[in-house]
Amino acid sequence: MQTVATNIRFPKEDYEDLRVLAFQENSSIASLVNAAVKEYKLKKLAQDRQDKMELFERMWKSRIKIKTSTTDLVRESRKSA
Repeated sequence: MQTVATNIRFPKEDYEDLRVLAFQENSSIASLVNAAVKEYKLKKLAQDRQDKMELFERMWKSRIKIKTSTTDLVRESRKSA
């Protein structure tokens, strides 16, 4: 896995908390930040999938009511996005 070096600024209190957590877990601050980013991405991707499924379900129900194809609804939603 390739990595990229970056510079992140934290409020002093947050940084001190991270230092303590890293020490307690015998880890580095970078490892804690990487784990937090990974967890955030997984939650966000899961939420995005859920949002897409809910949108599809709403579109499907709307299609039945208005007699419009799902393809047309998807095209219209992409135009307005």
